[in-house]
Amino acid sequence: MTAPYPYALSFDRYRALLDRDHARMVEVAAAALTAQVPACPGWSGEDLIRHTAMVYLHKAESIRTAAKPAGTWPPAELAQLEPVHALRQCYARLMEQFDTHAPGDPAFTWVKDDQSVGFWIRRLAHETSIHRYDLESALGTASPIDPDLAVDGIDEVLTVMLVRSKPDDGATGLTVTLRTAGLAWTVTINPAVVTLERLVSDRADAQISGKPTELLLWLWGRGPLPEGAPPSDAAAELRRRLATAT
Repeated sequence: MTAPYPYALSFDRYRALLDRDHARMVEVAAAALTAQVPACPGWSGEDLIRHTAMVYLHKAESIRTAAKPAGTWPPAELAQLEPVHALRQCYARLMEQFDTHAPGDPAFTWVKDDQSVGFWIRRLAHETSIHRYDLESALGTASPIDPDLAVDGIDEVLTVMLVRSKPDDGATGLTVTLRTAGLAWTVTINPAVVTLERLVSDRADAQISGKPTELLLWLWGRGPLPEGAPPSDAAAELRRRLATAT
């Protein structure tokens, strides 16, 4: 990783969480193939599994070549594989790249100031944790995300996703402070850009506090506002803006 991520985990910790969540997806995949995924309207478990496999393969190529993968994605041959086999095979391809590269090695990413392998180990640990949660949710058995990963995930979704959201002429400039685990982020939702500071603002239009997992799931549209956080125009506007960036 070449950009500052104050709550980032170690490479080994990301790898361990990624391995665990991928293994859990494989474990429940067969039972979830035809189930509907609550957070992804119109998607079955099979759709989610194939999407995750495609993401793994695309990022493996982004690391292997250090360039944006060429051609049509997903590759036609991927669709010919049975879904769980595709998930396993594409994950193995990704692991080959993580095993042969250091976090600081170059890789293509869509974030200009971080073109590194470390960006992808962080991003895919978060991606897999959310999709593991999605797949379990399709079966009604979702388990929480580890608190340390959730804290870093909150920082990632705000600093990597939200601040890169599309301009919105209807934005009102409302400000939201988010708090969890003794940490805080304050975002201001302007029409052209969303700005962010890692601090508390007493002048924020909304204050949202909660446990790391519940705050992260709300930001990703996977759960309700944390308990005790009243609905507000500012909170609703943050979620709308974030939906255009994720």
